[in-house]
Amino acid sequence: MVAVALALRKPVTSYLKQLKAYDRVVTSPAMVFAWTFGILLGVQGGRFTEPWLGIKIILVLVLSGLHGVLAGKLRRATTTEDDSEASAPLLLPIGLVLVILIVLLVIFKP
Repeated sequence: MVAVALALRKPVTSYLKQLKAYDRVVTSPAMVFAWTFGILLGVQGGRFTEPWLGIKIILVLVLSGLHGVLAGKLRRATTTEDDSEASAPLLLPIGLVLVILIVLLVIFKP
């Protein structure tokens, strides 16, 4: 996610195409596996009644949506020469805050 946002700052078409292929082959399937195993762990551990897990799931949904936005911007940047993707680096702080909050929820389980 960080690489995509930074690459969209000063796009180089050949690099963006490689990054798009990597995102499609590695990152997206990894996210699906993480969701699958996270849900299985939550069910197996009986944790779905705890409020911290509900908050974490919402934050992870937002983070997944952020990945989708960046993947769409990456796809558009590889097909057009339009330089309107300058807002992508603004998504980095949002992603960082989300990751920090998710990790803190898992560690402290308020």
